[in-house]
Amino acid sequence: MNKTRLQQLGQLLNASVVSKVLTGPEWEKEGGKKHPEVGDAIQLKKVCLMVVRVNGAELHCIEIAATLTPVEKQLLGWAVQQGGARPVSGASDLERQARKFGDWVQQSVTAGEWRAEVPDRMELRNRLFDGMVPFLLLCEQLEEKEPSYGELEKTIRSFISDETLLIPLREHEWLILSSDRVLTEADGDGDEVLGHEETKELLSTLAEGLHQLITGEWGGECHIAVGEPIVPSESVVRIVGTLRETIFLGRKFHVGMQIHLPWLVHLERLLSGIPEMVRSRFVEEMMGRPDLFTDSETVSTLDAFFSMDCNVSETAKKLFIHRNTLLYRLDKIKHEAGLDVRSFNDAVLVRILLLLYKVTKRK
Repeated sequence: MNKTRLQQLGQLLNASVVSKVLTGPEWEKEGGKKHPEVGDAIQLKKVCLMVVRVNGAELHCIEIAATLTPVEKQLLGWAVQQGGARPVSGASDLERQARKFGDWVQQSVTAGEWRAEVPDRMELRNRLFDGMVPFLLLCEQLEEKEPSYGELEKTIRSFISDETLLIPLREHEWLILSSDRVLTEADGDGDEVLGHEETKELLSTLAEGLHQLITGEWGGECHIAVGEPIVPSESVVRIVGTLRETIFLGRKFHVGMQIHLPWLVHLERLLSGIPEMVRSRFVEEMMGRPDLFTDSETVSTLDAFFSMDCNVSETAKKLFIHRNTLLYRLDKIKHEAGLDVRSFNDAVLVRILLLLYKVTKRK
């Protein structure tokens, strides 16, 4: 609510009216309910607090220096609810329900309530009992104006499925829930029962396609994480926390990557929990040559080698170089670092060193 409207409201109520931002715990401490909605009010001794907007974990309120009667609170709450719908002019009923649901998800993630089930009051709840594929989309530095909810939903549905739900979470961040039938539709072999590895490959392909669609349509940079199918009514909070962590780890350890898969960052998750001082000391003690990983050719060679499960022939194909050229580079690393990545133990050590080096020295 802008300053002019605050002044107009103050004149109507003959009282001072100011804006205030509270967290969920602060709202509860004042006597409010756990999951506040726009229009909810708390009458305190000298002031009345009313929620005018819910933005993730933040509650945007107005503080009225007066004691309001029940009727006044009811009328003002109704007016605030109508005003709250105005910024998303033309918003469909589905968008309103999705934003309300997104606010609840965000509040639950912030509160660490990973096992929270979707409450009955959520109008979307009946659509969340079937298997769905979760995507988390995080857009940054969009070249053009950020798409509206309707534009983004229409674009995504044109690629995945008409049954897809788009849930706004935080600024520039959306949860996309698509029917798990998208997997069998994307499977070229038409198998109705997909294996575990086959499912992961299809999920990765779908995320790649979605990324190309978004960047092709609006430019800029965006990151996408995708998880295995879930039943959202039971585990939507947990999967949002997992996918958010996956994007965080991917951006931290693999700069330049935009597709992030939870099953590929187990080691990164483990290393991320090690205190920075311990990580730095380990790197310094183990590095044969401090400048080894500053050579971009060495880093790209090792990244490709590990991504191909240490297979020399496949790595040479991936890098478009002759097999002997790759062997020469690996021998060079062995000579300079004293570690032969073709042996299991040394490969594990170099893999850890490379990951740690990326987050300890790239500052």
